[in-house]
Amino acid sequence: MHYGIDVGGTKTEIAIYDRDWVCLDRWREPTPSDDGEAFLSMLTALVREADRRCDGRGTLGLGFPGVLDERGHLITANLPGLRPLVLETALEAVLDRAFVIENDSRCFVVSEAGPGGAAEGARHAFGAILGTGAGGGAIVDGRLLRGGGRFAGEWGHLPLPAAAARDYGLPCPTCGCGLSGCLETYIAGPGLVRLHRHFGGASSTAEEWHAAWRAGEPAAQRARACHLDLLGGALANVVKLLSPQVIVVGGGLSTLDGLLAALPAAIAAHLFPGVETPGVLHSRFGSSSGVRGAAMLGAAASGDTGDERL
Repeated sequence: MHYGIDVGGTKTEIAIYDRDWVCLDRWREPTPSDDGEAFLSMLTALVREADRRCDGRGTLGLGFPGVLDERGHLITANLPGLRPLVLETALEAVLDRAFVIENDSRCFVVSEAGPGGAAEGARHAFGAILGTGAGGGAIVDGRLLRGGGRFAGEWGHLPLPAAAARDYGLPCPTCGCGLSGCLETYIAGPGLVRLHRHFGGASSTAEEWHAAWRAGEPAAQRARACHLDLLGGALANVVKLLSPQVIVVGGGLSTLDGLLAALPAAIAAHLFPGVETPGVLHSRFGSSSGVRGAAMLGAAASGDTGDERL
């Protein structure tokens, strides 16, 4: 059996898969985000319960909503209780088995490029998650791109282009990562609210902006046009850097009316002539892709799947 764990800021999910990647069981527990020791105990209990339900020991992969540095510290994540820990070392002491840790967005693209995923068969793919943040990951020549610092794929933290700031009169707010002017502050869900307010709207949630947009409010329409332009430009930068065959989009914003259908043209507007725009597809496994990809990475690392790519 293969176990995947997807750690969130409020809930942590574990899922059990068989060798054909059929999900046999899944459940969630609250994430003790402010207490490192309680967090480690919670993870240990999840894995032991999975062993009990399977009457054996499964392979293990863990997806985290942040970046692990080369020393094993978790950075840029909303889990303050884990910041003092060398996470991989701490987990080795309590989990009693080999495991893989990866950013949840990288787990997403592994799932979507794997069996049954939206990008199955593509040797070059990019996965973009658009929700409360903007995370991403890349498959290059059939392999997950990790990079030397283990944070390859963080497209949401590319800077807002100067031309966009000029054309739309946009300020450069401070991002949750500590930098200023990250694209995430405009293209993720809270960014749509920021854009709506910038153009004179009064929404406080993405859902309120969406209702105003569907009602034809001018400020909401302007925010949508700006958002699509910024999003197209951001993904065009990914195309210039990585040349993916396909871009798979997930997260709450990916379900907005017409967004995915409009993205290819928005991307093409920021590419030079002759560069082919990759296909843009909706994720096939949705919110389950993170935990599924984590399980796939754990299985590949153990050699249990015979997949040497990951």
